[in-house]
Amino acid sequence: MKNLIHSAYSIVGGVSLVLAAGATTVSCSDFLEVPLESTVATSNFYKTAEEFDLGLTGVYNMLLSAEWANGDRYGSYFQGFLILGRVGTDEMIIPNNIDGNETELCNYTYTPSHRYISRTWYVQYRGIQRACVIIDRLTNTDIGNESEKNRILGEAYFLRAFYYFHLVRLFGEVPIINHEVTDLEMVRTEKASIAQVYEQIVSDLKQAIAKLPVSNANGRAHYYAAKAMLGKVYLQMAGQPLQDPNAAALAETELLDVIQSGRFALVTDYFSLFDASNEYSSEYLFDVEFANNGTTTYGGQVGTTDGVQTPNNLYWTAVWSTQEFYETFDPKDLRRDNIARFKYVYDDNQNLVKEDLSAEPIYYAYKFRHALTEEGRGAGWANWANPINFPIIRYADVLLMYAEAVWRAHGAPSDQALEYVNQVRRRGFGVDIHTPDPEVDLKMMSGDEFGEALLAERSFELCFEGQRWYDLVRFGKLEEGVKKLAKYSSAATSQAQNFQPKHLFFPIPQDVIDASNGKIEQNPLWK
Repeated sequence: MKNLIHSAYSIVGGVSLVLAAGATTVSCSDFLEVPLESTVATSNFYKTAEEFDLGLTGVYNMLLSAEWANGDRYGSYFQGFLILGRVGTDEMIIPNNIDGNETELCNYTYTPSHRYISRTWYVQYRGIQRACVIIDRLTNTDIGNESEKNRILGEAYFLRAFYYFHLVRLFGEVPIINHEVTDLEMVRTEKASIAQVYEQIVSDLKQAIAKLPVSNANGRAHYYAAKAMLGKVYLQMAGQPLQDPNAAALAETELLDVIQSGRFALVTDYFSLFDASNEYSSEYLFDVEFANNGTTTYGGQVGTTDGVQTPNNLYWTAVWSTQEFYETFDPKDLRRDNIARFKYVYDDNQNLVKEDLSAEPIYYAYKFRHALTEEGRGAGWANWANPINFPIIRYADVLLMYAEAVWRAHGAPSDQALEYVNQVRRRGFGVDIHTPDPEVDLKMMSGDEFGEALLAERSFELCFEGQRWYDLVRFGKLEEGVKKLAKYSSAATSQAQNFQPKHLFFPIPQDVIDASNGKIEQNPLWK
């Protein structure tokens, strides 16, 4: 599956052209920054299941695209989402830029012209438009295999929903484009409300659930991945800013279906999930796929942007954790080792060994880990092209989301919801997950107290997986989380000082506004 995603994209690109709008006019697509797929180039292409599946590969590709000329990497999981959702929180900071003024995203000094903001908008809409091509053309096409048709459509609906989910959480009100754009006049340019965007996302995920198989190739969406994603969407709707009063109960239903399926379970070795050795375990539901065979496929930068100092440049150590976050862990919690207080050096035999840095103010983010030996890394490995996948939904997240949904829907956790949280905790502390442990387990508590404990547990379990920013927003705790970081590092202090209420959403990219001739307005607090 990994090979298919990478090798097929060049073919998909070969049948996709961008319509020119003319030198003297500004097209709708210009201010939406969505390339329009040429019907001339593709009108004879989408006829068979194989061709539609190849086109679907192009939809997936926007999750990981590193296309250099368009700057796709700043809006995909190749680089952009290794920053967005992680920094600007109480978990991670950026002491130094990588190549795109990343410190501005961390310390809240970015503007509507920031390249990550522009490219994030652009890449999500490219993914959406590619999904629309598949959905519109396949819906009325007989490819001779109904189950294959449903699978491809289900995956396209899932991906379109996921791209919109990024947009609504990051930008708030955004335009909805839910058909293939073959005429510039078809583009609807007005922004939809947050509620309307979520309505579109829910509709797409329900379509995905109705059409997807219960299992699929690794890296592809399936029935339970869509169920879990719908639960995640409902949960975000239940919190801030939308605060939909009915959404938590809907999330509870979807997530319980995933749990009761019996198809998923927590693995014993937590850290095996993040070094490419156990990515398709019983805990896997959906991730962004990277691969590198050194010739025809290329990996990503997962882990490389973080990591610890090594003499052989395994990591860039550009994104760090914080002392404040480190100190929130119980010392007995094995997951505290996601934060490293050491570096690697060579011993006399040129083996990498740890050198203690606990006396230094260094808190490396060390969750995603490369093999220390060349043999372990494999031929063709590079730090910018490694095979570690980025998790989007894993089973531990499902258990924690279910507990949150119960708490939000009923005002307090149930015994079962608390047990699911404690199963996650027990694994984190290295004890049997099914055996109650009074030294580890959370006790039954009031609603507000449980909410605080659950938010903390999500950070311990899911740290550095791109969840924290959205969690803090949903709980109404982003400003509090950011401003508590002013105790130690200068980077965290800048973040705390610069945060304003407008930073709950990104601004609409300035290039989008400039090209729209006033049809798309800036988000209110950014005017």
